[in-house]
Order: sequence, then C-alpha cells, then structure tokens
Amino acid sequence: MTAADPVRKCILSQDRDSRDHLVRLALAPDGAILPDVRAKAPGRGAWIGVTREMLEVAIRKGKLKGALARAFKTSEFTISSELPAMIAAALQRNALDRLGLEAKGGTLLTGSDKIETAARQGQLHALYHAADAGTDGNRKLDQAWRVGSDREGSDV
Repeated sequence: MTAADPVRKCILSQDRDSRDHLVRLALAPDGAILPDVRAKAPGRGAWIGVTREMLEVAIRKGKLKGALARAFKTSEFTISSELPAMIAAALQRNALDRLGLEAKGGTLLTGSDKIETAARQGQLHALYHAADAGTDGNRKLDQAWRVGSDREGSDV
C-alpha cells in the first residue's frame, strides 16, 4: 500500500486496507444491497474485506444489517441471502473482463513457448495455468518463471 492508495475501513472487521483489497457494497434505488466491485456506483457505499464464510455468518446473525444501517444511516434496505454468491460472480466477471482487455491490448500471453521465453526474461507479472494443463508443462513454466524472477532454488 502506498500513500497514493485510498484507504477504506471494513464495516464488519473494522480493519483498514487499500480499496483494491476490499469490496464496495452500494445501496440501489430499490433498496437492495448490491456488490459494486468497480466502485463506480453513485453514493457513499460501504466497504467489506472479509471471507465469504465470515460474510455468510454476518448476514445470518444480522451483523451486516447493523453495520450497513450505520454506514448508510438508514435501515430501509434489503440484503439478499445470495449476496456472497453475487459478490463472487461480480469478482469473477471483473477478472475475466480484465483478462479480455489485456488480450485485446496484446499484453496477455498464450502458448507455452511464448510464455516460457517471457518468463525466463523476467517479463511476466503473473503466471496462471489452465485447469486442464499437464503437470510437466506447469512445472516447466514455473521453473522458467523462477529463473526470470531470480527466485531459482526457492520453493515459490
């Protein structure tokens, strides 16, 4: 976290963290609480930074309702029992949208040979393996990434 990163407080845990590590909840005009993972919806919003399990418990015990009532200064809202699933779906959609933009921009590499070359040259920022990729191929790319990031010999 740098000084330029906006810091927000989780309404459930009271922990402070960068906006990038929290999820914003927004109050829709119809009173529904909805995830706003891009933090673009108008209004104040409330931030959460807890696990899905912790959120489910907070919903079940009414802690989220109380925290949101304080954050929004109203109790005129509804919390769907599907909120954790809605957040997960929104985060997944946001990640896939970002990957699509990177692919269009030419910064997303595909293909084992291209990835291995870039990894050995230290040009990768992240390395993701396909779910159906073979373990030998994964191990080869992991090794190339360790070489390129000067972590050879580590257990990364």
